[in-house]
Amino acid sequence: MSDSSNRRSGVVVTYVYTICNILVQLIYVPLLLSSIGQEEYGLYQLTGSVVSYIVSINGILAAGVGRFYCMYKANDDRANMENTLAIAKRMYWALSVATMVIMLGIVVAFRAVYATSFTSAQIDECSLMLMVLGVNCVVTMNNAINVSIITANERFLFLKGSQTVTLVLQPVLVLLLTRICPSALAVTCVVLAMNALCALAQRFYAANVLKASYTYHGWNRGLARGLLGFSAVIVLVTLADQIFWKTDQLIIGYFFGAAPVAVYAVGSQVYTAYMTVGTAVSSVFFPHVSELYHHDHDMGAISALFIKVGRISLMLCLAILGGFAVLGADFMTLWAGEGFFEAYVVALVIMVPFTIDLIQNLGLTIMQVMNRYQFRGIVYLSIALLNVVLTIALLQVYGLIGAAVSTAIAMFVGNGLIMNWYYKVKIGLDVKRFWKSMMGVMVPELMYFALFGAAYWLLPIAHGSWLTFVLAGAVFVVGYLFVLRLFAMNEYEKSLIDSFLGRRPQS
Repeated sequence: MSDSSNRRSGVVVTYVYTICNILVQLIYVPLLLSSIGQEEYGLYQLTGSVVSYIVSINGILAAGVGRFYCMYKANDDRANMENTLAIAKRMYWALSVATMVIMLGIVVAFRAVYATSFTSAQIDECSLMLMVLGVNCVVTMNNAINVSIITANERFLFLKGSQTVTLVLQPVLVLLLTRICPSALAVTCVVLAMNALCALAQRFYAANVLKASYTYHGWNRGLARGLLGFSAVIVLVTLADQIFWKTDQLIIGYFFGAAPVAVYAVGSQVYTAYMTVGTAVSSVFFPHVSELYHHDHDMGAISALFIKVGRISLMLCLAILGGFAVLGADFMTLWAGEGFFEAYVVALVIMVPFTIDLIQNLGLTIMQVMNRYQFRGIVYLSIALLNVVLTIALLQVYGLIGAAVSTAIAMFVGNGLIMNWYYKVKIGLDVKRFWKSMMGVMVPELMYFALFGAAYWLLPIAHGSWLTFVLAGAVFVVGYLFVLRLFAMNEYEKSLIDSFLGRRPQS
């Protein structure tokens, strides 16, 4: 299979995985809430927020492994390909020990910080969950090398296929186990077991199908320095991401306890699902962007790819954003139950500015390839700290909505203003042409959203039933696609859709 075919199948299977992820979460979250209760769900989300910081250690080498392995693979340098994997493997062993030591420290700190917010039973359960999730971090960390190998070889079908199987089986096993033991601890044990099985399958594929070799050719100080140097920037961004996305829940838990965390977490499930749509494609293009930059230094082609991928991401993001803006209030009540309207507002407030980052996600891949990712880390760490300050201030006045508004403000400043300036001035991307192209999609669809929303809320429609919601959703999607095809799509995008539908070959 050619590289372009691999990328095309990679995009398709990635979106299949994304759709499965969204559908699973839609079914899984309300069932999990009913099976373990709102407080246990809040504990599960809170411990996940704590562990997410240490998960960022996973990025210390994973990004570097992918970059150097791709570079040596392009030059057919087998010895350095093998040595990259072998050196990274040894570094991960040391990091695994460090991870567990850090986890012990986190458990001690957690017990002290939340001693007055939770009961002693909740504190003990959270401590056990943190240790289980710490082991899960080690499993995920050591599997990052295998994921890098599979990605470098553009075998996205297996990569996303194995992840999809894990995605579907995990909630099934969770729901079965929580019938016997309805606790958040049971959920974390299943998460660990499924991730370990997925890691074993990917390890087998990398070693036996792709014939990846981990042969050690001696310690290469320059390579090790390169792995750590490049990846240290990635972990700065990842750590800033975790502070940005997870600190809200930690602050809410500190001030208000576990139950409000559950409400905020339900809203976060929606914008996290939204995130998967926007970020799905960029990883598929990492090897291709690397080739364009390192071989041809063709910034014009990279800029054109940036716009092309951005438009496709925007079309998908707008469908979700517009549908949720109009139908989301009804959906949240039907899906999570009464008392979760605030979760709808939280999700929508964050999703609007988040769209800028999602449709420009390929820009982050371009920065990684160009080894300019450190600026992203500085920006995100700055707006993450701004978000912490704003959240503490606004949370006291406006509650959960204040926490969401603070995130939205910080996101618009960082992703909307600063990053676009950097893409234009420092990277050399045609940002003006990018946004002009995006407006061709946004203007007709925003007009459609306004008309559809007015009809849905002003006409005498019986709200509050799944039948009404599903029928309205179907009408919305049909209308959205009609406007998209008639007023927004260019010829390439029309031919792309037609080729997938089997009407004619893609031009």
